Amino acid sequence: MQPRALEPAELIEQLDAILAEPNLDRRTQSLTVLAESVRAEDIADVLFHFSPAHKVEIFRILPLDWVPEVLDETDVETTRELVAKLSTPEISEIVERMPPDEATDLIADLEPAEQQRVLAELQPETAGEVLRLLKHHPESAGGIMTSDFIAVTASQSAGEVLEHVQRTLDSEVVSYVYVVDAAGRLEAVFSIRDLLKAAPEDRVSDFMSTELIYADVTDDQEKVATLARKYNLNSIPILDKAGVLVGVATIDDILDILSEEADEDIYRMAGTAASQQKVWRRALIRIPWLMMPVVSGFVIAGMHAGNETDADVVQAVGRAITLAAFIPLVMGISGAVGTQTAIMMVRGMATGDVERGRGVKIFFQEVRIGVIIAVAIGGTVTLALIGILRLGMLNGDAVLGPAVGLGLAGGIIIASILGTVFPFGCVKIGLDPALVAGPFITSLNDIVAAAIYLGVAQAVLSIAGS
Repeated sequence: MQPRALEPAELIEQLDAILAEPNLDRRTQSLTVLAESVRAEDIADVLFHFSPAHKVEIFRILPLDWVPEVLDETDVETTRELVAKLSTPEISEIVERMPPDEATDLIADLEPAEQQRVLAELQPETAGEVLRLLKHHPESAGGIMTSDFIAVTASQSAGEVLEHVQRTLDSEVVSYVYVVDAAGRLEAVFSIRDLLKAAPEDRVSDFMSTELIYADVTDDQEKVATLARKYNLNSIPILDKAGVLVGVATIDDILDILSEEADEDIYRMAGTAASQQKVWRRALIRIPWLMMPVVSGFVIAGMHAGNETDADVVQAVGRAITLAAFIPLVMGISGAVGTQTAIMMVRGMATGDVERGRGVKIFFQEVRIGVIIAVAIGGTVTLALIGILRLGMLNGDAVLGPAVGLGLAGGIIIASILGTVFPFGCVKIGLDPALVAGPFITSLNDIVAAAIYLGVAQAVLSIAGS
């Protein structure tokens, strides 16, 4: 059956239906039939959606030729879950089928003891290539390069080179052929097109180009991607300090780097973290930046502190003044949370990381992050406000502490929900979420968060007063 491309939501729906089949034999048969009718990249793209047990069940029925592609293309967490279920011989067999750079990435994620066991099972040539690549920092040029390229000498004829290329068509880099001297130092480069235009008797020196664009093995991976983008190249040769050609960075790695660097920049601007990280870590990265408005909020609240001394006035009016003084804090933090969440969603939708079929899972992830942030910031504000009220720095009694803290927490949770749902709503009604989400969420959060805050705070005060 000819493989066909499927939308993620459609593929997830079909897999969910198959996995719901109680009969194991029929389920396995249906999974096998489906796997034969789709592409490996599509399977890799949706595996994250399923439970660890179902991921393994799907993975086990994949054609063996697909396994390296699926492990390389799926998300990091899924790859680790799948590899953890494989035996050492199974991992070794997969590594033998992978390009050197992808095999190195897979082995680098293993525990040191497991790395040694897998390397011991590999063919000596494969193990040597992996060990050479493992010594480089994973985000350096050496860490992303492959050692699977074609190199020839300037004295060879075009006919000889063509025969060599035909024998090594399974090489990962076939669009360019690199010219090296006897010591392996890079001298020139030519494309396959140049080779095909040459007469069989022409020497490589007659049509090779000595204008070289290359990177040092210790260069940062971002420099490699910048070179490729600037000079419109789909591969970059990587040299060591002696000028020896030790590897090539290929277009797939270069595109991944460009995407990752763009994501990192955008997420940092938003004060948030990449969507592939675990929920608790994404929350912890956001919390310190969201604490900054807390400080300004307390300063603003302090400006509203009254000088009344009458106990009845302090009790009746002081609470209202203090509650109102914290509204800017609630609006600021809730707006920041909503904007962070919306940026995550809009960026993910633009890159294809977030599909509509993944909406429910992403919604609950963001709500969990919102709850963690709400507990952290709401708890901090509660304790700080209780201390300040007891010191007499603001008007009111200690019960205002939990009232403000719980009200703030409620606003944060609602903001995270709005930030998740609104971009999907924009797409559904045909609006550009990148253009609309930011201003609308900020305005809506100001209203909703303030209302939630005042409602929750007044409820807490009523309960405390009853």
